[in-house]
Amino acid sequence: MKLQFGRSARRVSTVAAASIGTVLLVSNPAFAAYNDGFAAITTNSCGSAIFVDHGEGAPGGGSNDDYVLIRDNCSDSHGVRAYAWVTERTSAGDLTYSLGSKYNGNGVAGADVVWDPFIDGNVRAGDTVKLRICLVDGSGDTTGAACGSASHTSVDG
Repeated sequence: MKLQFGRSARRVSTVAAASIGTVLLVSNPAFAAYNDGFAAITTNSCGSAIFVDHGEGAPGGGSNDDYVLIRDNCSDSHGVRAYAWVTERTSAGDLTYSLGSKYNGNGVAGADVVWDPFIDGNVRAGDTVKLRICLVDGSGDTTGAACGSASHTSVDG
């Protein structure tokens, strides 16, 4: 049996292809023109806090736009703790907020911890993000060792 496609079948396939393209455009996250990603690394490179700009976030985690990956890079019996601050530029002056801290005790072979401490999951253009990462001995250790820090002012939010 030979299948023939008339004009109406071609129209349906064209509409279907256009619809799929529209769904793909709507479902993909918006990508920034400038990648504001940066990392803070411990002085011995055994821990890192990586700011991800316009990422997808954790699987099933919703519409996270900006977040931090907390990574343990060494098999040294230490966990890592990341700290974050944001400084917002306002007409009244700069306002700095502590966003708290998050622990990763998964070890070098374990999964990174995805942390989204940012309001609405997004850093705004002109905001400065500061990250600090330290080696710690368990989730209750807040003193840390071999700490490193880095900061970056967002270009396009």
